[in-house]
Amino acid sequence: MDRYIAIIGDIEASKELDKSTRAQTQEVLDRLFKEKVTKDEGVVSPYTLTLGDEFQALYDRADYLFHHIWTVAAAIYPVMVRWSIGSGDIDTKINRERSVGMDGPAFHKARNGMEQLKKEQQLFRIETGDELYDSIANSSLKLLTASIRSWKKNRMIILERLYSGAEVKQIASELDVSDVAVYKNIHAGNLSAIMEYTEGLTKLLNR
Repeated sequence: MDRYIAIIGDIEASKELDKSTRAQTQEVLDRLFKEKVTKDEGVVSPYTLTLGDEFQALYDRADYLFHHIWTVAAAIYPVMVRWSIGSGDIDTKINRERSVGMDGPAFHKARNGMEQLKKEQQLFRIETGDELYDSIANSSLKLLTASIRSWKKNRMIILERLYSGAEVKQIASELDVSDVAVYKNIHAGNLSAIMEYTEGLTKLLNR
């Protein structure tokens, strides 16, 4: 059977958000899911809001997965999202219109990962069934969580734009800051290392 990559996102501390922020966040997510993060290669079942504060999607390749994560993160900052990724089979028919009504090990792993994220107050988790790989990946993802909790919005945007292939001068112009400010964010946030790390995760998820 083909292996798929299920991703579940959950808005962190959603019940603590005021009514206006919560509604605005869901509007931004809905727009992103319709216009941006569902059209790239690899998405076989598009991002779909499911339980109000949760959403999910299904991929057959992870090439754009982390770019999508940073696209969402930058768009709804300072609201944070927990991201749980599960790799495995799908037992049901793939719903290519909405990411609902599907089941199988990929979603089971993603759901289990989400429960762990809530217990540990982390933002990222991967479950593939490979114990050694998952342990190494998730230890590093905990360090990533600790880092990004201190970021400002511009750093999130810079990382997303780097994933899009934008040059420093273009990013600086878009943010109305100097080239030096962009370079400082890249260095202080170890953004190049994060991109290299997630590129490695992508290759492993695509095995």
